[in-house]
Amino acid sequence: MKTKNDGIERRDWALDVELRVDDVTGAPTVEGYAAVFNSLSEVLFELDSGRFREKVAPGAFAKTIREQNVPLLVEHADLPLATTKAGTLRLWEDEHGLRFSSVLEPSDPDVQRLVPKMRRGDMARCSFGFFPVKESWDERAKPRQRTLHEVKLFDVSIVARPAYAATEAKVRKQLADDGLDVEHIAELFVRLRQGLELDDEDKVLMRRMVDICQPHLEATASEGEPSPVAHSPEEEQPASDCPGGPERTFHPPSYYRDWLARVEAQA
Repeated sequence: MKTKNDGIERRDWALDVELRVDDVTGAPTVEGYAAVFNSLSEVLFELDSGRFREKVAPGAFAKTIREQNVPLLVEHADLPLATTKAGTLRLWEDEHGLRFSSVLEPSDPDVQRLVPKMRRGDMARCSFGFFPVKESWDERAKPRQRTLHEVKLFDVSIVARPAYAATEAKVRKQLADDGLDVEHIAELFVRLRQGLELDDEDKVLMRRMVDICQPHLEATASEGEPSPVAHSPEEEQPASDCPGGPERTFHPPSYYRDWLARVEAQA
């Protein structure tokens, strides 16, 4: 999932991080896998791609390990515990996945705060931030499947849990209260961008979104601002919800498609 508005994708693979502390020096060592190869993820969701599952191909990290300075972070924060450039973080691929190991500095205050939390199991998972360089999609799979063939690594992080899980749940509930499904909305936008044919459920969703937004658009227009959804009179099909009630205007699917495209362009 994306956890910040910076274009970097982050994945929590629910892989445990091992902690060992040297009895003589007191130096803690952390190691584990940041990712595993050819293992399908749970169903992921991003606004750019809708719902999909993902796997990492062997060799996806080889180039970035050679060329990038990758830091070891806590919760994807900016202050590093170790880096590959300094030789304090080792990253390598084996037959299972992307493995890391680091002997941390025991006098580092950040390390001193981290170790007790790892001992208790409060922070015992690994995540990595990346940008896809080479990828492929299986459009026949349901949901779609993405394979990462090459990625640019930004960090490997020790985390407590996937970031913004509570925020995501709150947004989903608010949309559900309005009869909307966030994943269906994202898939609709993907199909609109790709010019794919819309099914009946898509059209129902588009009309539902317009119904929710229409009062706000009308209020804006009544304040003297131009309406953002201008249309030609011949496209309108007046209809009445009930005898004697106010007339309500319905539009052809092309109208809603164009309107949603404009909304997306302004987002």
